This record gives sequence, C-alpha cells and structure tokens, in this order.
Amino acid sequence: MAFFPSGPRPSRSRVNVFMPEAFMKRNTYIPRSRPSSPQGIRWRRVFFAIALLLALPKLAMLTFSHMTEGQTPILSSSLDGSENIRLVALERKKNVGPGQFASNDEASFASSGEVVAEEEPAVEETDSVLEKIVRVARGDTLMGILLDAGLARSEAHAAVSALQEVYNPRSLRPGHEVVLTFVPGAEDEVDGFFAGLRMQVDVDRNVMVLRESDEEFLAKEEQWELQVAPFAAQGEITSSLYNAAVGAGMPSPVMIQMIRALSFDVDFQRDIQPGDRFEALFERELDESGQAVREGPLLYATLETGGRALRIFRYTAQDGETDYFNERGQSVRKTLMLTPIDGARLSSGYGMRQHPILGYSRMHRGLDFAAPTGTPIMAAGDGVVTHAGRKGNYGITVELRHPNEYTTLYAHMSRLGRGISRGTRVKQGQVIGYVGTTGMSTGPHLHYEVHLRGQHVNPASVDSPPGRTLDGRDLELFRATTEQVQAQYAALAGRIVADAVQLDAASRVE
Repeated sequence: MAFFPSGPRPSRSRVNVFMPEAFMKRNTYIPRSRPSSPQGIRWRRVFFAIALLLALPKLAMLTFSHMTEGQTPILSSSLDGSENIRLVALERKKNVGPGQFASNDEASFASSGEVVAEEEPAVEETDSVLEKIVRVARGDTLMGILLDAGLARSEAHAAVSALQEVYNPRSLRPGHEVVLTFVPGAEDEVDGFFAGLRMQVDVDRNVMVLRESDEEFLAKEEQWELQVAPFAAQGEITSSLYNAAVGAGMPSPVMIQMIRALSFDVDFQRDIQPGDRFEALFERELDESGQAVREGPLLYATLETGGRALRIFRYTAQDGETDYFNERGQSVRKTLMLTPIDGARLSSGYGMRQHPILGYSRMHRGLDFAAPTGTPIMAAGDGVVTHAGRKGNYGITVELRHPNEYTTLYAHMSRLGRGISRGTRVKQGQVIGYVGTTGMSTGPHLHYEVHLRGQHVNPASVDSPPGRTLDGRDLELFRATTEQVQAQYAALAGRIVADAVQLDAASRVE
C-alpha cells in the first residue's frame, strides 16, 4: 500500500502521472547533480595566487613611492596644440598644508613660464601636484569647466565668486587656457584635492584663485611690464594701400589708425593712385623674447597723394586729450568724415543720374557706397540721433544732427546699431548701423546724404572746420614733439634703407 504525505489526497489522475517518479522510487531518488570539479586541484591556492598577481602592481607602486620620497618629480611643460587638456606634474613644498600655498613669490603656479623641466632635480621633500590645462571652447563657462573637472557646485561657485574681484569670468573667450591645480588626496579621489586655478587673460596679466580653506578662495593678479620699441615703415603704393603697408611691415591695426586719421582729408576710395607714397612711425610692445605681442599707437604718418603731402602727428594736450594734428597744430578731426564706411566702393556719385529702378533721370542727392550686407556704418561726426527706423523708400534709416548746422542721413540699412534710437548721443566713428538693401534698393549699399541748414550738399565737397587748434604752451610742446618724432623716424628709416641696400647687393652677388 502506497504511503502519501500529509495534506490533501491527490486525485487519481495526478497520482497516475507522478507516482512512478515521486512515490514508487522515493527512497532511491537522485537530485540533478552539479558539474563535478576535477580531482586533485587546490582551488583556494589558485585563487590566492591570482589575487597576489593582481595586487603586485599596486605593491610595486607603493614601494617605489616610499623609496623615491623626497625627490622632485621631473616636470613636463610641453603642450600639444591639438589637445584640449594636458596634465603636468608640478612641485609643491612639504611645509604647505593641504589646500594652501606658499607666498606669492613661492607659489608654484604664479606664472605659466615657471613650469620648466630640470635635468637634475633638487633633493627636497616635495609632493607631486597635478595641473590640468583646459582650453576654452565656444560656449564654455568657467563654472562649467570647474564642474566638469569634478568640483562640487558649492566649491566651484566659491572659486568663481572669488575670481570676480580681479576678473570678470564672462570675459572668458575661446582659446583661453585655464590651468586647474590639484593636490593628491585619498585613493578614491581621481583628480585629488582642488587647490586653485590660474589664467593668462592678457599678454601682460595673469589672474589666480588660491584656496584658503575648505570653502574659501583668494583671488590675485600678476602683471608685468612689456618693452616698448619704435618701428618705421615706408613704401610706394602699386595696387592698394593695404598691400603696400603689409609689404612694408606695418601691422593692420596701425594701418587702420592711419587711414582713420587721414580719412577727414583723403577719400581712400577715389584719391589713392598707383605711385603714391607713405611713411609711418609707430610703437610695438615686446615680450622678454623680443616678440611683438601688442600693437602700440601710430606716432607719425605722411601720405603723398594727388601732388600734396599730408602729415599727421599724435599729441596729448595738457588737458589730457589725445588726437592727431597737422603741422600747424590743427586737429585732423573735423566736424564730418568724408566716408562713414570702411572698405566700400563708391557706386554712385552726387548729381543727376538715371534711376536704376524708376528708369528716368533725377537728382541723386547723396553718395552710394556698395559693400557686403552687415558692413558697419559709422557716424560721420558727433551728434544726436533725430530718426532711427524705417523711412519710406529709404528703408531702415538713421539721421543725425551735428554742430555747425549739419545733418547727415544713412539709408538702406539691414539693422540699427546697438543702443541707437531717437535722442541717443553718438560719437564720431561710432557704429550706428549695418549695410543692407531695405527700401527701394537694387543691392546692399549705403546711401549717405549731408544737409547744411536744411539744404542738400555734396558730401564729397564738404569742407568742415577742424575740431581743435593748439595754441600757447600746447603749441610749443607740440612743435618740440614733431621735431623729436621726425628725427626718430629718419634714424629708423635710414636703417631700413641701409638694410635694403645690403640685401640688394647680396642678391646681386649670388
């Protein structure tokens, strides 16, 4: 008789299905077996050996670190321009506590130029400090860079807030390099303990943030003097003033200074001809290696064009105002500029013409300057905005009221300049709008008009009075300055001529 376990008695059909396996052979039932292990292998010893092999690199590193304690690590100052992040080992003195640095003279990241490889490091107790150099990309912010480096939000905010005392983080631009400094911390910290940052924000200025405590940072700045040196350039115009100036070694910013100072008397779109000559004296700022890192002001320039020689000199009056003056001490700055746009082509003059859209002849009461859409348009002189917006066939237009009963009009703009509205005061040369083709226009250009006492006048023939004439003590000092500047130019120009003669003689010998 079969024996059933306690509980409800199974039905007959269920007994018929399971009885052969579950009941009839209950005492001889063998459960499903696991894969058997090979005999004779000591698995515990094998596991121990594997663990030992995995731990050997860590033990070796610890041993090496203990043996080399007190030696200065070799520094690496190379920067691969294609990489956005670079890691550099840097020295830190033992007596400086975590998160604190020595004095300004001893701070190891006071200047990027102090990271130099040493063939024979000094025997001194030091710890390695990690520098991470991040190249700023478009859209990056300092807060985002610090967060990406692993800083807590509160820590990053404290560092950025401290930096604002000496530098505006919003001024960060693509291409800047932010050097983040970390001190080795616990083993579970990947980058270590954040100690501070530094940036070179100008050719002669560094800003730094140093940690003082867990959540406090101190901002500092470091500046150094650049060497100022005079340079001379001269040449003959064959195709364009730009090509001649660049060929003579004149930097573009200096050439722009010369063009703007002479634009009150010269129409650079029409007056410049092949065979005209120029000469200039200007300053450049050099670093320790003698490389030019910043362009200084134009001190003197002469332009020979149309049978006349125009000379300008830079002079700072006793009241602190700096401007360019001619030989007679008269400011070259006049009430109105001849051309309120750079790099444009005069496409239509003042007078009768056949209208390009209407098809019949009528008076053209201004000058048209063809230029690409978006080219900046400058105020021809100091004044007040009397109209800013659309004006019939003129499209988007700006009108200015100037001293001496002059008014000017600028039409067919694509958009207004920032802050330009009715009643706004503008300075000569300030951008008031951008070239476009709004209104009745066949293409992007500036339509420029000048009115005198309400009547249209030809902008190309306006002879406005100079802005200032020196007298008294200022005139005496100005004349002494012009003599000194011309003598300085003559000395440098003579050297240039001598060098050119030597090069020509050498080329002939070859």
